[in-house]
Amino acid sequence: MAVLRTRAELALRKPRSENEYRKVLERQLQGLERTSDLVERLMLLARADSGDEILRREPVQLDVILGSVCEQGTTLAAAKGVHFRAELAAHNMSVTGDPDFLERRFLILIDNAAKFTPPLGEIVVTSELTDDSVIVAVRDTGIGISDADLPNLFERFYRVDKARARASGGTGLGLAIGRWIARAHGGEIEVASIPGRGTLFQVRLPIDRSRPASAMSVAAS
Repeated sequence: MAVLRTRAELALRKPRSENEYRKVLERQLQGLERTSDLVERLMLLARADSGDEILRREPVQLDVILGSVCEQGTTLAAAKGVHFRAELAAHNMSVTGDPDFLERRFLILIDNAAKFTPPLGEIVVTSELTDDSVIVAVRDTGIGISDADLPNLFERFYRVDKARARASGGTGLGLAIGRWIARAHGGEIEVASIPGRGTLFQVRLPIDRSRPASAMSVAAS
């Protein structure tokens, strides 16, 4: 906020050309978008901490959510010059929860993978159905995460590389929100990584036993 205010004050100190004002407004807009995203994430976590019920509880076809997420993931990866591939289980997978928050969680993981995977790298999203859970994995061939950073990765405001996070617009809240969403749905999220070779996130969700999974006619791709 201090940066936004100072930038506006400097712009108003003397007359400027239309082009100069436009450049100032463009930078202000970028700053406001980042600030709005930060405020939204902080409000979400604050409401979660207070115990407010902010999640819907309804049957959700996770394969439909993943199909939408992978479509968006293809676009995110293409913008970074990264290959994207989905290998989804050929089942209708039902869980109980909030479809919007579930979609948001997987997009957080794919967005992170796209940010930190170099061009010509690869992101692979897979899903697997076990006796009592759905396991969704997001694997990338990015720069990886050190063993020293892994234990703190889901802490609020923790950033593996602060300079890199600022450059990418990171707030250090995305993975904290992702873990909260997983746990709020009775699941868990785990991470494994090798520096220089890539990172694997796995999300495990309990299946809805009242709605048994059934095979799909065609596997998602």
